[in-house]
Amino acid sequence: MKFAALSAPAGNRITILYDAFGKPSALWKDWGYAALIEYGGKRILFDAGNNIETFRHNVEALKVSLKDLDFVVLPTGTETTLVDCSMS
Repeated sequence: MKFAALSAPAGNRITILYDAFGKPSALWKDWGYAALIEYGGKRILFDAGNNIETFRHNVEALKVSLKDLDFVVLPTGTETTLVDCSMS
C-alpha cells in the first residue's frame, strides 16, 4: 500500500509559545503549554502557559503578535490575566 505525503496549505502552522520540554533555545521553559494556531486564515491562541513572564518572554523572542486573534481557548483554571497582558 502506498501513502501520499500530505502537505499543509501555505500559511497554516502551529507555533509553540510555551512548553516544559524541547531542545535548548532562546525560549524559556516552564510547566504548562501554549500554542498559536494559524489555520484557514484564522489565528487561535490555545492556552497561555503557567507564568506571565515566561509567556511574554517567549512571545517577544518569537516576534509573534497576539493583537489580531480570532479565538482564544483557555482550559478551566487558566488565569485570563495571562492573555490580557500578552495583548498589550
